[in-house]
Amino acid sequence: MLATLGRFIVALWHVVGLLLVVVLITEFGVGGWRRVSRYLRYRRATRPDRSATADAYGGADWATGYFGEFRRAVRVDWKPYVEWWQRPYRGDYVTLDERGLRPTPGEKPTDDEAIRILCFGGSTMMGMGARDDHTIPAVLARRLAECGHRVSVTNYGQLGHNSTQEVITLQQLLKSGERIDIALFYDGINEMACAEQTGHADRLFNEARRRAEFNLLHPDRRRDLIAAALIGAAPRTVRRLRQLTGLALRGPLQSEQADLSRVDLAELARAVVPVYLANLRLVRLLAREYGFQSIFFWQPVITTKRCKTPDEQRWLNDYTYDPEQRRLFYNAVLWERRSRPEFAEASDTFDLSALFDDRADPVYIDLYHLSEAGNSAVAEAMLPAVADAASRVRRCRSAAAEGR
Repeated sequence: MLATLGRFIVALWHVVGLLLVVVLITEFGVGGWRRVSRYLRYRRATRPDRSATADAYGGADWATGYFGEFRRAVRVDWKPYVEWWQRPYRGDYVTLDERGLRPTPGEKPTDDEAIRILCFGGSTMMGMGARDDHTIPAVLARRLAECGHRVSVTNYGQLGHNSTQEVITLQQLLKSGERIDIALFYDGINEMACAEQTGHADRLFNEARRRAEFNLLHPDRRRDLIAAALIGAAPRTVRRLRQLTGLALRGPLQSEQADLSRVDLAELARAVVPVYLANLRLVRLLAREYGFQSIFFWQPVITTKRCKTPDEQRWLNDYTYDPEQRRLFYNAVLWERRSRPEFAEASDTFDLSALFDDRADPVYIDLYHLSEAGNSAVAEAMLPAVADAASRVRRCRSAAAEGR
């Protein structure tokens, strides 16, 4: 009896041991070989980021180091109400100060004479793909100074934030007593991209992950926690099993990408634009109550650029199962926005969506983000409206001073 039990244990160990060896090779052997291969090929353990070699950079030697640093070190932490916020970091190419913000030249929050301009947006405003001095707010600050305006520009751009999160950020800043003369918003892409990912308007990036993570440490979700731990411990093995068996094997995480072929794109577009409009109304109400001016810019997007370079053409296939459905959806949102009289009749909204439509040279370094030259073009397009708002602020201050 004991001999039979011993043989069974030995046989079981052989099976378990073989499976363990297979998992270890899949998880660590393959990855280790790839790291060695990449080091021999690129003199580094990871393949250079595709964006680093984008033709929009024109072979700039800093781009590879920039993206290596960005992908390795730029992270976000949880923050109340807005879900996430950039973690402070200081590197060779990217700086995020103690507030989690990219610096801008000449920012002097304590200078009461300077016109305080707060710039809100997602990663395109934050300046992903650009060095500290070449983000849109940094270029705008320099250009305003060159035009004779004494300004203090703060870049509140946050990775992945949309206009709803930005309105909440604005509310929190006002509650804390932040002085604001002009609130500038640069949006559109994340409104469309979040709707594309989730199939619904007014949603956040990666909502499926946040839903899967919610209360994961609660006793009621112990099975989900174990499943998530197993999947997280052996992601390559689970991915291979998923491919071989056709099983979901996702634990608590459901599908992360909506199937746009099953979505009424026109209806979804009609839902996206009113949400954006509602956020504009909220900002205007806050502006009247707190005495600042608001300006809103709608972003350009690569799908409408007519003269795409080979690199720009490749970006269109990123982060989607159906690039054509994405193009149709984005076009539907743009058409819906342009057809709304609320935008045409408003003096504080500006449509930059066609800024690069007829431009032949490359400006996109991935699906959404611009080269430094692209950022400069956007800042230049913003300049007249922002300079006019700054002049109004100055006149209002002078009138108030004379009234005293």
